[in-house]
Amino acid sequence: MRIAIFSDLHNLTSGFHIIMREAQRQNADRLLYLGDLGGNVQLFTALRSREISCTFGNWEVSGLRRLPPQWAEWVTDWPAKIEIGDICYTHATPDIPEGIATTGDALARMGQGAGWGQLFPRLHSNEEARWSALAALEANNQRAAFHGHTHIQRTWVYELGRWRSFNGPAEFVLEAGTPQKPTRYLIGVGSAGDPQDGRALRYAIYDDADRSVHLMAVSGAMR
Repeated sequence: MRIAIFSDLHNLTSGFHIIMREAQRQNADRLLYLGDLGGNVQLFTALRSREISCTFGNWEVSGLRRLPPQWAEWVTDWPAKIEIGDICYTHATPDIPEGIATTGDALARMGQGAGWGQLFPRLHSNEEARWSALAALEANNQRAAFHGHTHIQRTWVYELGRWRSFNGPAEFVLEAGTPQKPTRYLIGVGSAGDPQDGRALRYAIYDDADRSVHLMAVSGAMR
């Protein structure tokens, strides 16, 4: 199965349509959206009509009460993460606090005084959060987490007891490592609406048949 993964549209309708065309061109079998859509009801309509699975981002949590009721009911149940085999898909980190499974749970926890940084750390710049994300992958015996939020297409690899990182566009295969020292990946897919690593819109393709990851950049209409 080839999965197209995109995130952080931030109301950019043209970005959505560009990614849809790219996903078709790449023969994607499934699409996953990792949050921070914005308040554009047309985009919610487009996601739902195409039955695209979504995880919530910080924009969904902060904007939930402002959505029209028919959309708020749907978005309230967006999950914190989607797990397919040994791969996790989430907005910011696989290290989700206990008891937060949906957008509604996250909003309730925020109302109780939880900090945004706990749910939505920036893995490209927060070393402590990377270690916590790694621990979450190890606890669930997962090889990789795809995430958005940072607006930067960067991959962190933990192998042989140390970190290394590289930026996209890039192509690589998820290696297993050894039973004693398995390799883990934190894969930032970048932003399809507001990239902060150049003007190209960013997304990823993951092929679970050969474990290949393709971090993609595509020129498109910006704001």
